[in-house]
Amino acid sequence: MTDYYVYLRLGASKEDDVLVNTIPLRATSVSISTTKTVPSFDVPLSGLFSGESRTLAFNMGMASKTISVQGIITDMSITRKFEETEPKHYDSSVEDPDDSTLTRSQMSPALPSSTNEMTIEMTKEEIAQLLHSNTDGTTAQTFQNMNELIILIDSKVDSRYQYRDKTNQTSSLIPFTFSARGARNKLDNRGALLFLTEFPDSSTDSGLKGFVRSFSCDLNAEEPSEISYTLEFEVATTV
Repeated sequence: MTDYYVYLRLGASKEDDVLVNTIPLRATSVSISTTKTVPSFDVPLSGLFSGESRTLAFNMGMASKTISVQGIITDMSITRKFEETEPKHYDSSVEDPDDSTLTRSQMSPALPSSTNEMTIEMTKEEIAQLLHSNTDGTTAQTFQNMNELIILIDSKVDSRYQYRDKTNQTSSLIPFTFSARGARNKLDNRGALLFLTEFPDSSTDSGLKGFVRSFSCDLNAEEPSEISYTLEFEVATTV
């Protein structure tokens, strides 16, 4: 999956893995928007003597952050890791399956004996349906809750304003973030004392937490090998 740089991480995923319980997105464009909310009002009589009016603004630290991802969906593989380790849990032919309804040898793809992790190939239509279904889900369904967007970007400068490579010849991939470089009350975080989000130094660090506002796709007969899509993600603390 080295050609993927955008991932939707599910609530059931592991923090240090962008391959398991995630949905890779083949993105052709990513638009990032930050809109500052600053209450302001004109000061009465401020221009009476100086000839220049004044406006007073209160920067209260409010902003909305949204990301729009456009791209294509093709047939691909996804990896899932469930808590259920016995084959019977994968049998939907009966309401209450037991050990006799499905055996490990009957499973396709096979479920490894040492783990409950499986990689399965899905059609582009199935991936589109999965994304629509997950967008419709809530935080209660951890395997449907797409609560983190990872956009991998090139980075030469780490969280301490040092080159990641001392020769400054190469860069590393890190998740796009709205955080700043420096520890608490240091460097760019001078004046920031509480609830800091660490600047990422690894490709496995956290991305953008929030929720999928909308997902739309086009099933186009003129492009039978791919499905175009648009996804809107809003950065937020979800409950």
